Amino acid sequence: MGYSRIKLSVRLKLFLGTFRRFFLSVCRPGYVRASLAKRQGECRRCGVCCRLAWRCRYCLDDDGIPHCRIYTIYRFPNCTQFPIDQSDLADRELISPDTICGYSWALPEKKR
Repeated sequence: MGYSRIKLSVRLKLFLGTFRRFFLSVCRPGYVRASLAKRQGECRRCGVCCRLAWRCRYCLDDDGIPHCRIYTIYRFPNCTQFPIDQSDLADRELISPDTICGYSWALPEKKR
C-alpha cells in the first residue's frame, strides 16, 4: 500500500507506535524482555514491519521478496525486538491486514 493512500489518523498512530517502542526499549527494558520471552513463532520475512511509519532504507524488495541489506552485519534493536507486544501487531495490521505475521503471544487463560 502506498503511503499516499494511508489516512492521516493511521499515519499518526503508526508514528506514535514508533515512539512507544523506542520508549519501551529505553525506559522499560524489563517489560520488553518479559514480553519477548512470551513471544512465539518466527519472522516470515514479509517486510511489513520495515515500512510501518516510514520505509526502512535498508529494506530492499527483490522480485517481491523483501530482505535487509545489513541483516548479516548489524540489526537495529527495533528490528530484533519487533513486535514487542500485541500493540505492535495491531499497528502492523493497519498496513497489511492480509499478510499474517509469524509472531504471536499465547492468549491468557480465562479464570474460572
